[in-house]
Amino acid sequence: MKKVYIEVIAALSISILLFGCSSNEKDMKEELNLGFDQSKKVEVSSVNHPDVVVNTIDKQQDINTFINKLKVDKWDAAEIPADAKKENVYKMYQEGTVKLGESSNKNEKELQQVAIVTTYKGIPYVSVEIKKLNLSLKVPNDVSEYLSSQSLEKQ
Repeated sequence: MKKVYIEVIAALSISILLFGCSSNEKDMKEELNLGFDQSKKVEVSSVNHPDVVVNTIDKQQDINTFINKLKVDKWDAAEIPADAKKENVYKMYQEGTVKLGESSNKNEKELQQVAIVTTYKGIPYVSVEIKKLNLSLKVPNDVSEYLSSQSLEKQ
């Protein structure tokens, strides 16, 4: 009888393990969230002059449009070609987190830089830096063209 119980427990454990690991790639892509949707400001600058901001996106409607046009769910991990030349840098800012014991001044929330997206000239690749995590990603061609056009908007 003990042998039957052990076999049933083993079968249940294996089936639970396999069921938990059965998420397919499509489900995982839908879960990709880089947190861009919480951005309150995006600054665009050229790699050649990183201190000069050529475009600032800070109206919530414009930020939402920008985030939607990024199509983050269609980005794929990929190696950036060795001969790639950096083009633009997008610095994304969010409101700081109110920590326990701090007052939440709704009028004076300081923006903190949370991500840097770097585009490459003529190729549909970006690198994303979030905290100490660096990702190399291939993006759709229309996203690459849109990102390149953002640096030209307010020059």
